[in-house]
Amino acid sequence: MKEKVKMNLDYYDNLPYTITLERWDEPDKTYWVARVLELPHCLTDGYSPEDALAEIKEVKREWLETNLKLGNDIPEPMSRHYRGQLRLRIQPSLHRALAQRAKIEEVSLNKYMNTLLAQGVGYLVREQAAAQYPVKTRKKPSSRQ
Repeated sequence: MKEKVKMNLDYYDNLPYTITLERWDEPDKTYWVARVLELPHCLTDGYSPEDALAEIKEVKREWLETNLKLGNDIPEPMSRHYRGQLRLRIQPSLHRALAQRAKIEEVSLNKYMNTLLAQGVGYLVREQAAAQYPVKTRKKPSSRQ
């Protein structure tokens, strides 16, 4: 069994964690939320992107310090190497429904699922998807009299 070695605060504080910045609009104000993706509940906000990003450095260090003192495991940064391939297990009925829908849209199952996933995470907005994969419409049969 591989033994986990506990590192010190400076080690973790200098790792390349993933920091995200999101704009949040409220009816009376706009603010920015910065978070460290790998560290649960490690986030802060500010009235500007610069404020939030400056604050997250301190919040991250405090989060690390507290969790180290408590003896909690500290997650390391996510891998930054993506091949663009993954294995996904789904129910056979969902697989069938996706395959049928891809056939209707006249695209491969891979391309259809790629578009759905991109839409789901906001990577591809609906207007772009609609332009890329227009809905096929059938012509009405002419009525013979």
